[in-house]
Amino acid sequence: MAQLRFTTKGMTITGSALPDVLRRLNTLLLHTASDPSATATATMVMGRYQPWDRRLTWVRAGHLPPLLIRDDRATFLPQPEGSLLGASHDSAYGQAVIDLVPGDRLLLYTDGLVEEPGENIDRGLARLADTTRRLLQDGMGETLARTLAAMRAGARDDICVLDIHVPDDDA
Repeated sequence: MAQLRFTTKGMTITGSALPDVLRRLNTLLLHTASDPSATATATMVMGRYQPWDRRLTWVRAGHLPPLLIRDDRATFLPQPEGSLLGASHDSAYGQAVIDLVPGDRLLLYTDGLVEEPGENIDRGLARLADTTRRLLQDGMGETLARTLAAMRAGARDDICVLDIHVPDDDA
């Protein structure tokens, strides 16, 4: 993971297109396994944000969809093409663009936040959307990410939550 993180940072800083970054990371994982019979895989989501027009360009590699909270509605962003890193030599990666508006919140998270053994992932995603909306209605915006993660204490997988809040124009 450290190798992926530093390679990703290097490629994105130099201005590489985000789908190209994922293609190269996929190739890196396919060619760096210490045991040829073992495969290393990873999911990833990343984006480039332009604050001057509030435009987010993003890509994914097998990762769960970001959750957009706008006007008291929670919806998952339509996902661009993007399979798991390290899974296949012919993986393809697309990108999506969303224009954010003042007051929007965008949640990025790891699967540990929503997965339960034996439960359909759609149920975990619906629970996340409902819980996030409820917490925001209850005024928990300042601690949203921390509160969501704490609600999953004892989960079997790692949890990471990133809460991106577009400030109101008058803020």
